[in-house]
Amino acid sequence: MRSQVIKIKNIPQQEPPVHYIRVKPVTALSIMLGAGAGLLFTGSVWQVIGMSMIMFALFCLVLLPDRVLVVFNPKFMILNNCIDRTECTMIYWDEIVNWQYEWHPANDNLTITMVDGSMQIIELYSKRRVAKYLNMYAPNKEIKNVRIKEGKI
Repeated sequence: MRSQVIKIKNIPQQEPPVHYIRVKPVTALSIMLGAGAGLLFTGSVWQVIGMSMIMFALFCLVLLPDRVLVVFNPKFMILNNCIDRTECTMIYWDEIVNWQYEWHPANDNLTITMVDGSMQIIELYSKRRVAKYLNMYAPNKEIKNVRIKEGKI
């Protein structure tokens, strides 16, 4: 089996990554920052709300830590789910038997079953992007969660 735990510095660099999934929702925070700036030019009550939005977005963008959770590549995916932050799990697409996205109130889990019977689990916060790339590179391997109806989470 080619999938294994490797040091981050040893990730093959033949092809650039297609997509990254990060902890911070940078796009949403940037929109909040812009909306807050727009509210500064309105009435006095809206200015207070706008200033609060700006302070919250800046706090999240500048002070809270960010890291990459998953990297998608045309040949493999990288899961940053190891206890040692210098290591990651490299999974080749052809070695995935199935995958399931499980919803929980605090966070969500992506569970990937490998050809050798092992399972890789990583905490995520949104199914949309993960499902897009897993269905693209590992088609017809999703196990539908009976607790989640399509379109309703």
